[in-house]
Amino acid sequence: MVSFSIVTINWNNLDGLRDTYQSLSRQTCRNFRWIVIDGASTDGSVEWLQALDDAQAEITIEPDKGIYDAMDKGRAKAVETPGYTLFLNSGDCLADAEVLERITAQVQRADIKPKFIYGDFYQKTASGRLIRTSARPIERAPIGLPASHQTMYFENERLRQFRFRLDYKLSADYCLLIEFLQGLDVKTAVMQLPFPLCIFDTTGVSHKRRFDAIREDMQIRRRFLNFSLMNAFALYVLHYVHTHTKQLRSSLSR
Repeated sequence: MVSFSIVTINWNNLDGLRDTYQSLSRQTCRNFRWIVIDGASTDGSVEWLQALDDAQAEITIEPDKGIYDAMDKGRAKAVETPGYTLFLNSGDCLADAEVLERITAQVQRADIKPKFIYGDFYQKTASGRLIRTSARPIERAPIGLPASHQTMYFENERLRQFRFRLDYKLSADYCLLIEFLQGLDVKTAVMQLPFPLCIFDTTGVSHKRRFDAIREDMQIRRRFLNFSLMNAFALYVLHYVHTHTKQLRSSLSR
């Protein structure tokens, strides 16, 4: 049987937290732990969590040093048990009620148990519109995240070896992925699924501060992928122009 640890961090996002919980409560596969890390919210989230009567919920309420500190607290708890870990932040949801069941079936059919699983996703805009986005081949990870981190399932045994690096405020998830993949034969260790796995809330901090995030991405490529300064900067410029163009088109279409 395939088991999952689903880590949800939250700070003052009660509505989003409820949405995330509802998407998990609808899952036909029940073989998962829900690990909630709340940064001592003041919007009613704490009271809602304390009143939650759900044996699958493992709740920690305490101040943290930011998003990735909270995610790493969840990671440390998640890897205590076998299976796969997913980081599904408050406001993010699984794409439908059968996501975990379908992933389980794919893993059980595989000749070699994958170390990393990911796939397509929906982006949820501020207006509530869902935009389906296809995941990119894992070989393109040095260029950027192949999908949103809310589609990424890390095998716990290997995930124990890595942490979120807190010196990256917006791209520690990208750094974790790069480190996790290093040394793996991606042809056998990575499973890409052709169906949507999550609904990604694009109103989050890292999405809003995309220009700062791509600067951190450049630093990560230099540090962990040994990109030359020229190549790292050239890729930074391409991402900068793409992000600027995308935001300009979005503003013009409103």
